[in-house]
Amino acid sequence: MLGILDDVKVIEVGDYLGGAFCAKLLADQGADTLKIETPGKGDPSRHEPPFIGGIEHIEKSSVFLAYNTNKKSVTLNLGMDSGVQLFLRLIEDVDVIVDGFPVGYLESLGIGYQILKAKNAGLILTSVSPFGSTGPYKDYLSSDLIEQAMGGHLITGGDIDKEPMALPQDQAAVTCGRNGAIATAAALLYQRATGKGQQIDVSSMEAMVQTPPGHIHQYSFTGNNAGRGGGGGQTSVMDSMHLETADGYVTLTTAGTGGVDAMDSWGEFLELPEIQDPKFKTAGGRLQHLTELRELVVSKLKQWKSHDFFKAAMDKKFVVGVVQSPSDVVNCVHLGERDSYAVLTHPEIGSMKYPGVGFITEHGNPTEGGKAAPLLGENTEAILSGKLGVPAAEIAALRADGVI
Repeated sequence: MLGILDDVKVIEVGDYLGGAFCAKLLADQGADTLKIETPGKGDPSRHEPPFIGGIEHIEKSSVFLAYNTNKKSVTLNLGMDSGVQLFLRLIEDVDVIVDGFPVGYLESLGIGYQILKAKNAGLILTSVSPFGSTGPYKDYLSSDLIEQAMGGHLITGGDIDKEPMALPQDQAAVTCGRNGAIATAAALLYQRATGKGQQIDVSSMEAMVQTPPGHIHQYSFTGNNAGRGGGGGQTSVMDSMHLETADGYVTLTTAGTGGVDAMDSWGEFLELPEIQDPKFKTAGGRLQHLTELRELVVSKLKQWKSHDFFKAAMDKKFVVGVVQSPSDVVNCVHLGERDSYAVLTHPEIGSMKYPGVGFITEHGNPTEGGKAAPLLGENTEAILSGKLGVPAAEIAALRADGVI
């Protein structure tokens, strides 16, 4: 594994998924990343389903496995003074602490930013939380769904005549973690240039305000609130509506027809002259006759398999997509040719295919040759003895006392 952050040292604390993803993005780029976990129990995500094999096990949570690649695990009880003292020793030469604890928790332990900064002047503390560390909501409990709702994202999702619909799979935490990683990378550049660290305050709610930003701009300039239905094609068969094929769904657009009348082009391609009727020529006409147009187009699409249709249409310069399942994505020929995946081996699970970091460098996929998520406490003794010089007898005593 060849990362662009090979000379960066990171410690991750806390149990917020956005913090875990932020630290994962740094680790996947080569940062030497220690994840501090609670002795015996570990990170809460270790207990989250679904579990590989269907049996609950702290080493088999697919959530933990996904969000913790290329990290090391050190168990340390920060609720005990001796645990705090070990933590302060661990952070003396690190570049970054990713803090996913609730706002104010580090301060309650006596290790807020000012204390940490006194130990390590160049330290970057990236604090990742649902609402940020200031403002009237800062101490509120939250969830991914709440953050999507409060950030104005939820109101744009779903059909016009139904309740708002959220995006699945922790999109608020993922976007928040990505923002945190970008901000941390910028702070690292500043640190390298000046020797100075800083505290970064990342809010998941604000991440949702950015995703997408268009509805905020629309309101700012026009006073109009964006509603639902536009993005899912509910009001237009030929623009972003997902339509059934013989084996799945495809998404159609009127883009890519090179200035030629879109419905003439589609009518010719689908061998469907009915949709070349003047009443379908405009977006307004297509909306007025939506049900009729939809039935005509679907009658032809059901004669195609999704990927066959995709290739044939894209080869003709139409702009369409296949609504791919996870199996389709994992086995996608395009992603395979780009080496977008890496096979990582876990001692409890075996070999699994992992998505890469989302880009390829001149050296290839940065994830290739990396490590799967660590076992709970896998690196505790090696770090304490090798990095801090703690004798074996003292490590045994710390373990007996529940510190590690």
